[in-house]
Formats: sequence, structure tokens, C-alpha cells
Amino acid sequence: MKTARYKLQRIGCQGFSLLEMIVSMVIMSIIVAVVMPTIVTSTDVYTISRDTRSDTDRVLYALEHSARFVREMPFMADESGLSIQTASTTQLLLTDGSGIQLNGSELEILKPGGIPSVLCVDVDRIKLSYYNSAGVAMAILVPSQIHRVSLQIQSGPVTLEMYAMPRSWIGRGGA
Repeated sequence: MKTARYKLQRIGCQGFSLLEMIVSMVIMSIIVAVVMPTIVTSTDVYTISRDTRSDTDRVLYALEHSARFVREMPFMADESGLSIQTASTTQLLLTDGSGIQLNGSELEILKPGGIPSVLCVDVDRIKLSYYNSAGVAMAILVPSQIHRVSLQIQSGPVTLEMYAMPRSWIGRGGA
């Protein structure tokens, strides 16, 4: 029998050299320096978008409830017009004590008897405008002539506006 002699050789048992490691770290640093501003910018845009959406939802909730209040305003007992006691640019109060008003930075809806519930916080401005049956803005407010109300709410960068017509005018003419 012949004995075969085999020569043992080292087969590619090498590691990274210090130079290869430094080059790969420099390449990774360049990639991170290029990509990082994009990630930071997209995160900032997402945060701004989320906050704006939250503000819009909050203001829209208050606006819809205020419009519902206007739509449900009753007539006076003598049928002479809506039962409005006070109407200004920042508040609308009915004879039963219910209404809408800006109290500091809180938009409140008042239940009969004047019990307040906060509809929206951090409100910068509310503007109520009143219109007659022809759609003309009223300079002097007469409850019997108010047929439409414009509600505008501003909170931070968000300003929303909605028009509402009291349903109690339906079937009474002049609507």
C-alpha cells in the first residue's frame, strides 16, 4: 500500500485588517450623513402634520356642535322670531340660558339654565356673523330677522367656518 502524503495548507483564514475596518466605517459614516437629514425632516413633517390634524379635528368638533345648536334654536312663544337674548360676535345666548360663548380661550356651549360645557380649548378667536333672509349681513341684530349664522373658530394655525340655518324657520316663511 502506498501512503499518500498530503500537504496541509492554510485555507483563507484571514480577518479584517485595520485599514479595511477604517474604510468601511468611513463609508458607513458618509451614508449616514447623507440619509440622516432626510429622516429628521420627514419626522418633523410628520409631527407638524399630526398636530395640525389634531387641531383641525378639535376645532371641527366644536364647530359641528355649535352649528347643531344654531339649527335647533327655538322660536319665541309669541312667534315673533328666534328666542335670542344676546347675539354678538363672541356669544349667542337664548332666553332659556342656553348658548355659545368664548370664555377666555375655551369655547363653551351653555345648556338651559346657563350650565357650561367646554367644546374646545385653546381657541384664539370665535366670530359669529348674522344674516337676514336675503343673505345680507346684519349690522343691527334683530332676533326676528336672523335667518342664518356664520360660525368661525380659530385655534392656532387652524381656522374653520360653517354656516347654519335655524330649522325653526322651516314652514314659517322668509327662510
